[in-house]
Amino acid sequence: MFNELFGVFTFVVTFLLLVIMYRMFGKQGLIAWIAIGTIIANIQVLKTVDLFSISATLGNVMFASIYLATDILNDIYGRKVAKRAVWIGFSSTLVMIIVMQMSLHFIPSTIDTSQHALATIFNVVPRIALGSVIAYIIGQHLDVFIFSMIKKVFSSDKTFIVRAYGSTIISNIIDTALFVTIAFIGSMPNGAVFEIFITTYLLKVISTIFNVPFGYWAKSMYRKGKIQKLDEGY
Repeated sequence: MFNELFGVFTFVVTFLLLVIMYRMFGKQGLIAWIAIGTIIANIQVLKTVDLFSISATLGNVMFASIYLATDILNDIYGRKVAKRAVWIGFSSTLVMIIVMQMSLHFIPSTIDTSQHALATIFNVVPRIALGSVIAYIIGQHLDVFIFSMIKKVFSSDKTFIVRAYGSTIISNIIDTALFVTIAFIGSMPNGAVFEIFITTYLLKVISTIFNVPFGYWAKSMYRKGKIQKLDEGY
């Protein structure tokens, strides 16, 4: 049960950090979270763990936090800002891939101890990152679109939960299917790939269900005037 309990702890810490970033840096804090989160999630997803005796990749909680950050930006600052944040996250992943691939091509010193470890991680990352980037761009833009459409019907502050659940749960089906197909088909047995798809999607849905209170917390800080000066650059 260690993985399951530690997973709950990781979830709480991740979303607390997201809210803290918003409280400290305002809108820019959420945009930075999306940029940082895409890099972290693309590294985390390389690790496979067992949860309730089922194989699952890490990174799901971080990806869920990115979706929540996008939803908060969309809800408070508008669709244009949310879409810009999506592209910043995309660009962050590309920068990581390019820079780390160049770093690996340096001939290491005879006393170097990190080349093998870096190669183990970042030589695998391009395929993982390709799947992640394609899934991220399509999934996030779909999320922003669906969120905006739902907001036209359910626009009150109390219905943020409807917008967040509806947009994320629907877009995550496409996101997860694209990512798992590109990242793992051919490198794992098909049964294992399907299992990862199911567990990844379920973990994202569960994360979405329990992360919305953090979204309300962030929105509450904005309503109480704790964020405006940060957004204005004071």
